[in-house]
Amino acid sequence: MSSNETLVTEDGVEIAFEHFRNGFDSVIIVCPGFFNSKANGAIRKAIDLVSGEHDVIIFDFRGHGKSGGKFTWTAKEPSDLDAVIGYAVKSGYKRIGVIGFSLGAAIAIIVAARRTEIKSMALVSAPYSFWDINYHFWEPEMFSDLKAMIDCRFEGKGVKIDHIFMDKERPIDMIAAVKDSAILFIHGAKDWVIKDYHSKKLFNSATVYEKKLEIFSDGLHAERLIEQYPGRMKDLISEWFRQTL
Repeated sequence: MSSNETLVTEDGVEIAFEHFRNGFDSVIIVCPGFFNSKANGAIRKAIDLVSGEHDVIIFDFRGHGKSGGKFTWTAKEPSDLDAVIGYAVKSGYKRIGVIGFSLGAAIAIIVAARRTEIKSMALVSAPYSFWDINYHFWEPEMFSDLKAMIDCRFEGKGVKIDHIFMDKERPIDMIAAVKDSAILFIHGAKDWVIKDYHSKKLFNSATVYEKKLEIFSDGLHAERLIEQYPGRMKDLISEWFRQTL
């Protein structure tokens, strides 16, 4: 059973989310990356990775999909995830996990450094710093991503943006403060947006009780890994949460 709902952040932005109630006492929160809403087909495949063992909440960051506001490039978006976690806690969940993609993964790190409720995370194509994102648009893998967007007719794509120069916390500066969450880092070696050394650097800097790094040798960026490796991603992520959540 699923329902479409909204909540309001501490700074007054309305956030749209979908709650899948599958009868479990644990919930996985899916954090899409930049330019993706919860309506995007590739992002929605993350629901199927874990819905057999957990309830799921997927939401639109500000400026995306049906949420209000404008995207601030990770400056204010931690308030969005904070609000969703607060909703999950009020809903009675004792075990909360997160799947974060790209900038959604960066936001998850920032929030997990401040909160104790997130017990496990799977972070896909996480950047260690916004200002160090690579964006090598001249690499051939860019055309694969462009074709994928055209093929899906840009469904669930788009964003309203605020100015880019707001102060932002860097995930690499926050990762050591994450103490209560196990972390699985996943990255594609052919990611043209965020190179895999970002996840490697975050993995090496993490001080959590349990962590793992998985590099896909031919992997692309973020949610594209689910399209490339549906079985491997499902096995990897579902087993991670089975062991750590």
